[in-house]
Amino acid sequence: MNFPVNPEKVLRLFSPLWALLALSLWLHWESWQAMPILLTAIASLPLVAALAAGFMRERWRLELTSGALIHHTLGRTESFAWSRMGPLDTKPAPLPSLLFIRTLWFAYPLDAPRDAEERATKLLGRRILCVFGDHSAREIVEQIEAWRALNARV
Repeated sequence: MNFPVNPEKVLRLFSPLWALLALSLWLHWESWQAMPILLTAIASLPLVAALAAGFMRERWRLELTSGALIHHTLGRTESFAWSRMGPLDTKPAPLPSLLFIRTLWFAYPLDAPRDAEERATKLLGRRILCVFGDHSAREIVEQIEAWRALNARV
């Protein structure tokens, strides 16, 4: 089962940028008029990110296999074995609460850490940005946990 990146969710990540840009335009309109190229570049960043996410739907995704949750990113592939992974939950990103960014959070690893990265995530848990699938973060978690209960070899 796959959950490809959702360009609409990627676009929503940039909503604070547009709110700050609107405030800045209101307060400093004359300065922005002097730099129209910079204004265009900054205002178009969210659209470019969403467009790029649309083109990379098959590359950036969550994949569920019988042995692991696999997070395909643009730079690498991370595999989290079901047997070493705690239950999934949604939590706000560790950012200011006004930024409504949700993450998938789970304890990993449940057993002894094997390397430095696992030692760090043993204390903090593991977070994956929740920009996948066409449903809410809570529904994605429910679908993954239901799939895990039926198909995972633990």
